[in-house]
Amino acid sequence: MRRIPLVLASVVMAVVAGRAVAEQSTVFLDSLHEKAAISDGDRQMIRQWLGPQISALIASTEPDRKALLAARVAILFEGRKEGGNRSPAFLQAFAEETVKAIEAADRSAVSAEARLNLFMVAGSLKRPETVPLLLAALQKEPYAASKYWAARGLNLTADAVIENPTPRLEQDMADGVGKALEVDLPSVTEMQLFEMLGKLDHERAHDVLADSLGKFIQHETAADPIVSQILASAIPALEKAYAREVRPEAKVKILSAYAMLCAWIMPPAADPTLLFTINASLEKITGEKVGFQQGEPVFEKMAMMEWVTQLVRTKKIAKLPPLPPAIEDVIKEYRGTGGAAPAAPAPAPESK
Repeated sequence: MRRIPLVLASVVMAVVAGRAVAEQSTVFLDSLHEKAAISDGDRQMIRQWLGPQISALIASTEPDRKALLAARVAILFEGRKEGGNRSPAFLQAFAEETVKAIEAADRSAVSAEARLNLFMVAGSLKRPETVPLLLAALQKEPYAASKYWAARGLNLTADAVIENPTPRLEQDMADGVGKALEVDLPSVTEMQLFEMLGKLDHERAHDVLADSLGKFIQHETAADPIVSQILASAIPALEKAYAREVRPEAKVKILSAYAMLCAWIMPPAADPTLLFTINASLEKITGEKVGFQQGEPVFEKMAMMEWVTQLVRTKKIAKLPPLPPAIEDVIKEYRGTGGAAPAAPAPAPESK
């Protein structure tokens, strides 16, 4: 029970520290918070206020990092809804000026820590105005930590974007993330990007989610806990996309992604319910069954392969997806010997 007062105290201390650093510049933004329109003069005040904050973020020689932390807290306190009664005009202007200040500091921020601080701030603002900056960072950032925060920032910002849907921005986000996922990234960064795609309800996001998952599963293993978590969260996103889509070709693309997952996930997965979840989702969206039995990895995998052939047989997808080498080898062996794959055991009789 004592943890809540301690957490509140730490939040208050961080806010006070941030305010203290902000007040060192003798520029105060309180008078701008509720303004319905922000003038050029108001923007100049915001720029003057931001100057010392951004300088503190990239000053990697600060011995105790107190100024750095305080600057980060101060910027987020000013630039987010949680900071208090902020008008939409102020939040937009503040985010735009923060992006400009970060871009201006780009050449000075050469250390990994300095760049991380910049993108932690940009990502944590949760503002649509930061999207172009974060998308560019996914492509060019040299440090894994700052690239991770660009991805996390896009994921956080997606929540704000879908509150007031902007189709062009959602398309840009989906396109940028699709390009980022074409190269090898740490799994924790890929998790942020897949979560972001799952939040967006734009047809381009649906396409990129399906295509990227099909590529992703070919070079990852579901035995990895993070990969397994990515896949588990992607299933409801695929299901939602399938339900929302009106384009026949998009539905085929999504079912093809399911087929890739069925073919390439090799049990046991880190999440023992993963294949069960995929089966349940396919049953829901197709209205069909393949006799899936949970618990035995071999027969779970056989059921997944039955889904692949059934999707082709019922013409829901055009052709078999590329198969893992191990599956291809088994198919060649059975074809060469004229043998047949072992059948799944009959379900146990129900107890009376």
